[in-house]
Amino acid sequence: MIPASASPASLPLPGLTWGIKRSFIDYISGLPDGAVSAADGATVTASGEFCFAPDGAEYDPASGTGVLRFRGDVRVAGHHGMMFVRLLDPWVEFAAGHGVLSISTGDGGGQERTDVGTLRTAAPRNMEGFLVWERVDVAISQSGSELFDGQYADGQAMDPLVIRVPA
Repeated sequence: MIPASASPASLPLPGLTWGIKRSFIDYISGLPDGAVSAADGATVTASGEFCFAPDGAEYDPASGTGVLRFRGDVRVAGHHGMMFVRLLDPWVEFAAGHGVLSISTGDGGGQERTDVGTLRTAAPRNMEGFLVWERVDVAISQSGSELFDGQYADGQAMDPLVIRVPA
């Protein structure tokens, strides 16, 4: 029996939810010309994170390997055009014990990709017919560091992410 003060675990939003790096988003939001937007399948949650809609998967729960695809376009800009970061259609590719977060590098259907970070993953939980990964650690990759103009060093921790896809 659950105590009256506790509530059952609620499901996270469908898709991939990621705050990127709270300090970065707060900094950009505080600039006179700072702009943060989400479109084409991405939304901004009530807590200020970005949620990318599910867009297909080839994932094998038994082996913990495969690809989860998401869609959406998040853009962060400031400093009169000198700072611009675009996260387009992220994918997570799982191998044994870890994952790679990548983004599309253009509008060509998502096939040309660049790695943004590595994920330390565990097996997902099966919750009400969904596979759920909670608080997945993200370490920025070298190309992810370049995406952020070197503001974050290769291997630096970013905000954790959450994934929810149909089982």
